[in-house]
Amino acid sequence: MKAFTVLVLCCSFFSSRATPLALEFSDCDDPDVFKAVDAALKKYNEDRATGNQFALYVVMEAKRTAGPDPQFYVKYRILESTCAAEENKHWQHCHYKVSAEAKTGECTARVHMNDADKTTNVSQNCSIFSDVSKIKLTEAPCLGCFHHISSDGSEVSEILKQAIQKFNKRSDEPALFKLVEIKEAKRQVVAGWNYVIRYEIEETNCSKDQFPDLTAECKITSRG
Repeated sequence: MKAFTVLVLCCSFFSSRATPLALEFSDCDDPDVFKAVDAALKKYNEDRATGNQFALYVVMEAKRTAGPDPQFYVKYRILESTCAAEENKHWQHCHYKVSAEAKTGECTARVHMNDADKTTNVSQNCSIFSDVSKIKLTEAPCLGCFHHISSDGSEVSEILKQAIQKFNKRSDEPALFKLVEIKEAKRQVVAGWNYVIRYEIEETNCSKDQFPDLTAECKITSRG
């Protein structure tokens, strides 16, 4: 019985005729994203009548609409600063409050930026925590990175079906080979999708002379 462990690399690109997505991921370091978060955080601080202002700690996720006058959907984390709310200082001029009682929080905001009028419209929700241990840690997506996906999905099975058909057609082996196990499946989002799939195949009792492709009659054999 012969067995192979195979790595398949697959790319799937968006059709030029496809309807573009309304939202697209943005780099959290993008200057336009920072402007949107700055506008949202300034509004949050302006709405606070008492207590201290909050300063930006990290941008966790950012999406935007395409074209002019974009809308941004951002998630960011904030920390309490040493500046009082009534000081009306910009949060960038404030220091983080170093204290066990310092509050922290997470905000989700929608920011519409009108380029022509130089105006912004902000709607957001912030959850503030006095106890840091209550914060639910979340992992920001790594744009352009490979992420593990389920090996049971139809997208993986269709890719492997074509990959094994190509292997059987081009290999010098006299018998057809069949999928035994999917060991790993990963996907990368770029201008479409890139896949990396590692899987194992084994020889079957179906010879290429008699079977042009795998059928239900093809079983894994212990010969060879």
